[in-house]
Amino acid sequence: MKYFFLLALLLVVPAAALAEAEVITLDNGLRVILEEMHFSPTVVVLVQYQVGSRNETAEISGISHFTEHMMFNGTPDMPGGRFWQLVQKNGGRANGGTGTDRTSYYIYLPASKLEDGLRMEADRMQNCLMDSAAIAQEIGVVMDEWRLSQDSPDRVLYYKANENFYGEHPLSRTVLGTSETIASFNKETVTDYYETWYTPSNAILTVIGDFDKDEALALIEEYFGSIPCDGAPEDNVSVITEWDSPERIDFNFPAESDRFLLYFQGCESTSPDIPALMLLSNYFSSNRIGWIEENLINTGILTSGYASRPYGIDSKPFGFSGNVQSGVSADSVIELMTAEAYRLTSEPIDEAQLSLLKNYIIGREVMSSNTPLNKAYRQTHNLSVYGRLNAYEEILDDIATLTSGEIQEVAAKYFTPERLMTTVLHATEGGGIARNSSSEGTTEVDVPEITDWSGLGLNPEEFVLPEHSVSAGVQRFELNNGMTLLVKEDHSFPIVEIMVTFPMSDRQAEQDKAGISGLTTELMLRGTEELDYSSFHGRLAAVGSGTWLSPGAKYTLGNVYGRSDYIETYLTSLSDLLIRPALREEDFQSVKDRAMGMLMMQREQPFYAFYTGMDEILLADGNSRNTDSTSLADVTRGDVVEWWEACVRPEGTVLAVVGDITPERALELTEGYFGAWENPSVSLPELVEYQFSTAPGDTIVTSMPGKIQIVEAIGCTGPSFESEDYISFVTMNRILGGGIGSRLGQSIRETQGLAYITGSRLDGTSASFSTGSRFYAYLSTGADMATRALDAMVEECEMIAEEGVLEEELLLEQSRGLGRHALSYDDYDSVARYLSVTEFQNLPLTRDVDNLETVLSLDVDDIQRVAEEFFTGDWFVSVAGGVDQDMEPLE
Repeated sequence: MKYFFLLALLLVVPAAALAEAEVITLDNGLRVILEEMHFSPTVVVLVQYQVGSRNETAEISGISHFTEHMMFNGTPDMPGGRFWQLVQKNGGRANGGTGTDRTSYYIYLPASKLEDGLRMEADRMQNCLMDSAAIAQEIGVVMDEWRLSQDSPDRVLYYKANENFYGEHPLSRTVLGTSETIASFNKETVTDYYETWYTPSNAILTVIGDFDKDEALALIEEYFGSIPCDGAPEDNVSVITEWDSPERIDFNFPAESDRFLLYFQGCESTSPDIPALMLLSNYFSSNRIGWIEENLINTGILTSGYASRPYGIDSKPFGFSGNVQSGVSADSVIELMTAEAYRLTSEPIDEAQLSLLKNYIIGREVMSSNTPLNKAYRQTHNLSVYGRLNAYEEILDDIATLTSGEIQEVAAKYFTPERLMTTVLHATEGGGIARNSSSEGTTEVDVPEITDWSGLGLNPEEFVLPEHSVSAGVQRFELNNGMTLLVKEDHSFPIVEIMVTFPMSDRQAEQDKAGISGLTTELMLRGTEELDYSSFHGRLAAVGSGTWLSPGAKYTLGNVYGRSDYIETYLTSLSDLLIRPALREEDFQSVKDRAMGMLMMQREQPFYAFYTGMDEILLADGNSRNTDSTSLADVTRGDVVEWWEACVRPEGTVLAVVGDITPERALELTEGYFGAWENPSVSLPELVEYQFSTAPGDTIVTSMPGKIQIVEAIGCTGPSFESEDYISFVTMNRILGGGIGSRLGQSIRETQGLAYITGSRLDGTSASFSTGSRFYAYLSTGADMATRALDAMVEECEMIAEEGVLEEELLLEQSRGLGRHALSYDDYDSVARYLSVTEFQNLPLTRDVDNLETVLSLDVDDIQRVAEEFFTGDWFVSVAGGVDQDMEPLE
């Protein structure tokens, strides 16, 4: 039985949190978007340049992306790594991204640091050095990113489809470029490109967050108003008026399973057909209510799949994608998918389904723009593509009034065999497309350079702890059955986030049942005895909501969210999910098939292989709980039912409710929906803590034929989260491998150009046990540089143990921690997650501020002491990718 709750949803602007957005154009042509948003003391400064790979010729393919990298490599006022030091000092986050038609940069900062963010972006807009040595080094970094893309079956499928779909048009080329074009970039070509496209009149500056508009505008005029500009460059890209693509492309590539892309010739984002196409894309793939999910994934035909509407400035296709399950023919799935698309050209969408989709699309809008960063991207896109800030709201208005007949007309216009191009990747072991690697841009250095720390103004006397913990104002209740409720009331947005944590994890299971928690949570999500899968998730989708469950090392975390008006719908669904799941036999096999398919996809990834390999050698025999095909195959539906009965219980379960609700109302509802929930008579399975190998180090190499890239890591035992050394080690780890500004980031990536991805990690409290934690430093590089990169990583780790850290490094990390506090809890989701997980682990709810206080008390001796204690030189080494057991590249 299927039924849908058809509700009228209205988009309500939360006046307490938002002020009207405004667009101002400076005299030099720079368009500025300003919008106040006062829930969190944060601000985002986003600059988007109207340039991307579509503006490149074949000879300089990839230069937009390369220029994006170079924007982080120095100006006279921010030489070398100074940009990252300033971001770190302020506790901020920064990144860039290049697409076909835009290149964007953002700095996300505490609101008090707005001026710093504006100063930095104005400096980069006009003063980037494009130094020859820095370009040579960055070639190595970008080449590594290119290799990663060449090893990815999904990326290669996408590239192959675009190459054939667009023909001679610039959109046929990849954003990254080719290994040949990347290696050819020099100061002259990059500087010319930068000076042509990086001008005020070709840019949009978006500032959203906790500030005063008038004060912000004065700062923008000060820093950006005087930047000279001779006018915006002319768009050099021809309009796509027709396609001449082949009907079908088939090719072989190293992968675990076949996959395909279907492209129907589409339109531009400004087309009046976009509202209908947007609704059609949601019909096929909107969270758990889409046609693909219900008919192809849940039936064991696809592991994953989606539909996508045209997006961006140019004419783009309407796309379908599918990753085929083992033993299933790709052509049979393509036939099913296209048959449904063609059916919609002659039969209208069911009216109840249409109402559901409209409610889902419109309802989720409130949730998608509740942080400054998300809002900044949305507003910038609106202005750059449509020329006005309310464009997306207009599209939503049009969707609300669409009739089934109008949608059918648009489907008939685009879903025709003549407009279709099919691309199929056939999985092979090894072989595949011939691809060249290169060590161009990597540099030999004996000792990594020490960064210049002068002029940062790091004064510990100015370090001030946050005024209060994120838990301030939280009310705690305990139900008679042992369930705990935490409520934080806030009315900045008309929404609530509900986070639940309950005691089910794979580290409670026997090794031969590893993966049982994932199977159990997915089977729980298949509905109740009264509601099948579609009806269960349709109930939430009808109010713009959804739900998920995610098992971890100690617990399972779950979430339901949306407009506060419908909180009873959320709690009804959550209580059904936990207390009354059907756990049907007929659903179990498709859940298992899907898990097997996802495992196959993971096995394609060197990152997954290195991670499981590290656990195999770092942990004692039999202690790992990583899922494999054997353990999944052994789990029965009976096992899952017993696991749910033993683990999912009110005792130990924590519910955190954050947002537009009073504690009294939250308690009343929680008592009503969960008060009668009874604990099972069986004992809760005990957690299996980590037991570490006693060997003096070990090495495991996972050879992956067909890969040109590798991931390698060195690991060791780290301190328990209960240890007095834990915060010291966490701080040391941040200095060592916490981002591009860290030691590994500066040495491995920025100085030597060996890796695009490098860093280090220590288990957080959610995966650390009283017996210790897992630590590893990692990088991804070309197979031909495996030994050299590994040696460089070992050298960095051993140097921090032998020589310690500089006072400035520690001060910078302390400053980062203070500033990052506000950014870490900038929406209801992050607050609810923190409260639920912290309470579940019986940790103080004030640990966010308590830990910062401990960090501020550390000195450089504390950092070196923990590095010396744990970095003994007995490394566990895990390598995965295109190398043999001797670390030589595979042929």
